[in-house]
Amino acid sequence: MNDTNNIERAKAWIEHADAILITASNGLSISEGYHIFANNNDFKEKFKLFNEQLGIQNIVQGLFYNYPSEGMRILFYQTLIKYMITDYSGSSVFYNLKKIIGTKDYFILTSNGDTHFQINKFDKDKIFEIEGNFYNGLYRDFKSIENQQLLFKQFLETYRNKKLVILELGIGKRNTLIKAPIMDLVYNEAFYRYITFNLPQEIYINKNIENQSIAIEGEINKTLKELLK
Repeated sequence: MNDTNNIERAKAWIEHADAILITASNGLSISEGYHIFANNNDFKEKFKLFNEQLGIQNIVQGLFYNYPSEGMRILFYQTLIKYMITDYSGSSVFYNLKKIIGTKDYFILTSNGDTHFQINKFDKDKIFEIEGNFYNGLYRDFKSIENQQLLFKQFLETYRNKKLVILELGIGKRNTLIKAPIMDLVYNEAFYRYITFNLPQEIYINKNIENQSIAIEGEINKTLKELLK
């Protein structure tokens, strides 16, 4: 159970923020029931062909697999897009996240390729998919990432020396792609505040930003609800 004081402090930080930066990785997908690193029943059912014929054990392995033909690679991506995008219709996790943000300006930095932010009606011009998305992978087209990166830089420039609150959703403690540079960013901006949501074993905050940070342990879908009480 989270310390009530941490929840109340997080609420206050969000309420008084000039803007919100959402950072997200695989833990957010897991909170919705999608686990791209798992060889679970979902994977064995949806990706049976690739599991049985090629020995692929999870979605991440499938993304980087050296397929025997281009047609087989395309079929994998088509299967993945159907599973995680076409057949997906939104979730309460994103609904609650939107309620928490309210009318504040925001930006999203994510390594998730499932486009769930877009599907849940977050502004596509406020999203930087740092590794692209599954459509990019299907068509081998990553040009849009450069434009997203530019928008992200503009957002940070707008809120330099202002009250920016980072909501970190499900990013592992050893992550160097998003977590480490964002913590460095917080260290260099005295008015920035950092709230990390994750399972207890994945919680990590650099000591040099402890006074600017809050850790909220537990399942993301449950802790977001706590913030709305």
